[in-house]
Amino acid sequence: MELNDLTIFQCVATAGSMSEAARIMGYAQSNITERIRLLEEELTVRLFERTNRGVILLPEGEKLLEYATIILIQIDEIQRHYKKIPLKIGCTQTIALNYFELTKVIPYQPAIELIIEGTDRLEKMYASKEIDVLITNKRTSLDSNVLFYEEVGRLSASDIQDVCLISRDKECPYRKMMLSLINPQTCKIVEVDSIYLMIDLIKKGVGWSILPKRFFLEKQNQSLLFAPIEQQVPIYIVGNQKDRQHVRLFLEQSNDLI
Repeated sequence: MELNDLTIFQCVATAGSMSEAARIMGYAQSNITERIRLLEEELTVRLFERTNRGVILLPEGEKLLEYATIILIQIDEIQRHYKKIPLKIGCTQTIALNYFELTKVIPYQPAIELIIEGTDRLEKMYASKEIDVLITNKRTSLDSNVLFYEEVGRLSASDIQDVCLISRDKECPYRKMMLSLINPQTCKIVEVDSIYLMIDLIKKGVGWSILPKRFFLEKQNQSLLFAPIEQQVPIYIVGNQKDRQHVRLFLEQSNDLI
């Protein structure tokens, strides 16, 4: 048995299907299926019940998941302690801009390394142990917890604007929230690729958008208008308990959050 076998097993167990685990880890599904088959053969037990919808952990699988989780966490802690490996936090662009200011990240101890990618890419990086923690504003197929709820509202340069700026990413929660609140027949919708471009367009008075309150709190954006709305966006975190606690401590100390 290799450590990667436990990593694959853990991913299948948390994802709930071979196909989803293959997508997350970037492997062929046949490879995942074969590794699980060989693991069951080596341990002489059935770990999963196969169904049309995926897999269900059997009692022996639940026990192995407990062992695998402990082993993988301990291996990670040993490597981090002796090799002085930083805590690798993967997050989306918006979260990095709002909650992980580099002037606070760089001097922080224990050391943090920030990786900024889209959620799909981060899921694969987490599954392959390229990052220790995943933070996203989207639901993920991985086992996640709500880290905090984000205040959002209308960010604009003036009260009267009929141009709505939304992310081109159809899974973006701010885009979904905005589309649920506006009337497309009375509002012109413009899709934008980058959050940097969106903020710049808002400052120039081109349009408005639903965005986190944190953008308004930035000194360079306080000339803008912010109108809070009742809805909030959950921010999800994926990672072991110790790493999640490190993230919470950083956010408490640097952002007055949580």
